[in-house]
Amino acid sequence: MNYQLVKKEKNLKKNYQIICKNIRSSIFCYLGFNFFNKMVLNNFIHVYNIEKSKTIASVITVIDYENYKIIKKKIFYHLIKNPFLLIKSFIFLLKSISKNSNIKINKKYLHLLHLIIFKKEFINISLKKKDLIFSKFYKKILANHSSNFLFLCFEESNHKANKYYLRNKFKFFYKKRNIIYLKKKFKI
Repeated sequence: MNYQLVKKEKNLKKNYQIICKNIRSSIFCYLGFNFFNKMVLNNFIHVYNIEKSKTIASVITVIDYENYKIIKKKIFYHLIKNPFLLIKSFIFLLKSISKNSNIKINKKYLHLLHLIIFKKEFINISLKKKDLIFSKFYKKILANHSSNFLFLCFEESNHKANKYYLRNKFKFFYKKRNIIYLKKKFKI
């Protein structure tokens, strides 16, 4: 099986649709494709695909330390310019924006925004080998951003994510209400 990591900077509609279909709680689904696309084009968000024979096997999006600190401002200004969007999704957006951006991180931390894995594209390999493939690509992504920690957050009720990250030795480092934050240091 030949998997490769591809950084996506153009033609992002398919990636956006995959994110919205598979992670309905993503704030970007509410903010719209144009906002997502703008964030990628301006290097706030970075999109990677793991591909097998030109087929998307996984979508990974990340945001670096500096942009993690200012993304809330970008979202706020976008909502001010689009008040209908604010009214339409007020409760969800309030919940999403309340995620803690004051956690203790530095420039060595890279935030994993989205991870979508298409199980069928890894069906013929062992779980251990699949985890090794992802670990290899996480290291490449971290190296691209001069980081060595990957951190993420997800809702406590997402048992599938919890199982995956714990199996891959991500460590707990913060919790706010029902949002769990995990991190892992990689040797680059």
